[in-house]
Amino acid sequence: MKQIIQRACWAIVIGFGLLTTKAAAQIIRITYPETRAVFQRNLDQTSNIYVSGNFYQPTDSVQARLVAENPGQGLATNWQTVQRNPQAGIFQGSVRGTTGWYRLEVRAFAGREVIGEDVVRKIGIGEVFIVTGQSNAQGFQDLGAVGATDDRVNCVDYDNTKDNSLADPPAPKFQQLSASALIGPRGQSAWCWGILGDQIARQYNCPVLFINTAWAGTTIRNWTESADGKQTKNIFRIGTPDENFPTGMPYGNLINAIRYYCSLFGLRAVLWQQGETDNIPLNLGRQEYSTLMQYLINKTRSDTDRYPAWILARSSYNQGKTSSNIVQAQSDVINVYNNNVLPGPFTDPIQIPRPGDDVHFGGDGLRQLAQAWYNSMGPVFFASSLPLLPLPQPSITTACATNGSTVTLRLPDGYTNYTWRTGEKTQTLTVTTPGVYRATTKDLKGNTYLSPAVEITTPIQPTPPTVVLGRQPGQAATGEQQVCTDSVLTLVATSPVNNRLVWNTGAVGRTLSVGAAGVYTVQATNLFGCRSVASAPVNLVVRPRLVVPTISQAGTYSLKAEVPTSSGFGDLFDWRRGINALQNQNTSVAKVGSSGQYSARAKTIYTLANGSSITCYSSFSSPFDYVLNEADQGMSVYPNPSRDGNVYVETLEDLPNAEINVYTLAGQLVFTKKVNSLNTRQWLPLTTMGKGQYVAQVRSAGYNVAKRFVID
Repeated sequence: MKQIIQRACWAIVIGFGLLTTKAAAQIIRITYPETRAVFQRNLDQTSNIYVSGNFYQPTDSVQARLVAENPGQGLATNWQTVQRNPQAGIFQGSVRGTTGWYRLEVRAFAGREVIGEDVVRKIGIGEVFIVTGQSNAQGFQDLGAVGATDDRVNCVDYDNTKDNSLADPPAPKFQQLSASALIGPRGQSAWCWGILGDQIARQYNCPVLFINTAWAGTTIRNWTESADGKQTKNIFRIGTPDENFPTGMPYGNLINAIRYYCSLFGLRAVLWQQGETDNIPLNLGRQEYSTLMQYLINKTRSDTDRYPAWILARSSYNQGKTSSNIVQAQSDVINVYNNNVLPGPFTDPIQIPRPGDDVHFGGDGLRQLAQAWYNSMGPVFFASSLPLLPLPQPSITTACATNGSTVTLRLPDGYTNYTWRTGEKTQTLTVTTPGVYRATTKDLKGNTYLSPAVEITTPIQPTPPTVVLGRQPGQAATGEQQVCTDSVLTLVATSPVNNRLVWNTGAVGRTLSVGAAGVYTVQATNLFGCRSVASAPVNLVVRPRLVVPTISQAGTYSLKAEVPTSSGFGDLFDWRRGINALQNQNTSVAKVGSSGQYSARAKTIYTLANGSSITCYSSFSSPFDYVLNEADQGMSVYPNPSRDGNVYVETLEDLPNAEINVYTLAGQLVFTKKVNSLNTRQWLPLTTMGKGQYVAQVRSAGYNVAKRFVID
């Protein structure tokens, strides 16, 4: 049989159940839909499944896709964008899919990188039914009910049989429809619905969800009287303390289911099985039953401003008697033109006589009842019944107070009732403590809408960031830092990853590279817009630019770097030959021992009051071409002649424990100097010597060279 697909009714119910604090490493979390949720399909076999949840780091976009839970149980989708630029830690949107049983996967992006993923298993697009009526719809335990064998057959897990609450049901939970499962809010056991669910799932390859609002022993009058707000009596409890049905019941469960569950999940049809009590003991007439039945259907529509489909079983059998009036009345309502009411099974001939009280099905009779329901749900039913579609979910906007310590949550305009789970009944909620916040809203007809959950984390106002140096990530930056001109200082703000960091320069990000003098601070802004106070300031001092030195030859084996005296620098230099640094050469005069291109740069060391220091450098000078004179025996005396008696001695080699002696030509020793390491030129102050020729001698272990020079 060709599968006829109906549109899925999806609604966003964020935060069903108690939401716990996120795991430390979790970046994105789906909070809607809940596992085993089934949403009504549409005629074109597609559905917009609404998805929402929380994220805990700045996120640029969220994507989602559907993947079949088991092979052959759905068509996988491509990744689809759920929301771009989500705000305040909440994402919501939709992913479109076809009938099936799925894993819902989401992923969060920052830039083009996936930063987090989450998954919810067993999400269905299929058929949703509300069961209602009396005992043969409600079911009982211990009468042979058989649970669904297909994992895709589910029910709402909620028991309202004791509280009889007229308030919205609690956040829905779901379970597989086992034999003893409670089909919330009143269904007792799987009854025939587990078998029916298996047949639908097998035939149409789709998941199924049942919601049961039936009430044993009810008459059609009980339903219509309670629908009108009247007190209605249980004919089987007359004269007892329980002769009155609870206020608003039994209609209250039915209308709440349509307003609540159908708003969230949609609906294929209301399955009505009732009439046994109207036969015996009431012996109700055809006209009265049909009038009341139609009134009940119309009442559900006027009370919701929606048009749910109904499928009516023709049922009247009670203790060996049937009623043509009841069955005909049910058929009369079915036959009303354009009523969106369709024929269900004729159950009077099934399992006659019935076990026990000769009213209720049991054992194999439940299988026969399920088969009868299934037979009534053929292609005509699926093509003719108009499913309810989901109602759109309200969004929540957030704003942080100017003091940064409270967050205001706001629901949209256009609703008549706003109720937060904290009890406040206001459109806005001021949050002062961390927690998970969500609300319900209602329209004029009382249809319920559930907002996303907003998880406010601690602290509401972020802690001021700590600023560390990029070159010292484990150490907080002190109040004053310094850099050289043309250099930058890299500052890194440490703060939880969910915070957005804004520097007082306007730059956004965890890292700031600065090269201009000034005071720098940073503030953290969380996903809700709450901003911390500024971090401790970092004062940046920028040292002036150093002048590039000029290079000249100072001696036979030495070069000299010079900068203008007015620059205030010139004590320290770095030397290099080509691209290779000269070791142990850091003064203005450098000893050179081979031909090549030499250059130098000036440098100076600045020390702050806290003891920290930096070294600034000029650019390297233009290269100086130096040519080694290899004919001077590795020793040089200059200037030669010397006009004032100031003479310098250099050796090509570095000589340890050297001795420098000066003699007259007659051999008289007139000057001597001992040098621990002769590795730079040595000054010989001979200004008191008379004019004439002299001999300079350098001696060291394995070295003895003398040269003549003139003082003129």
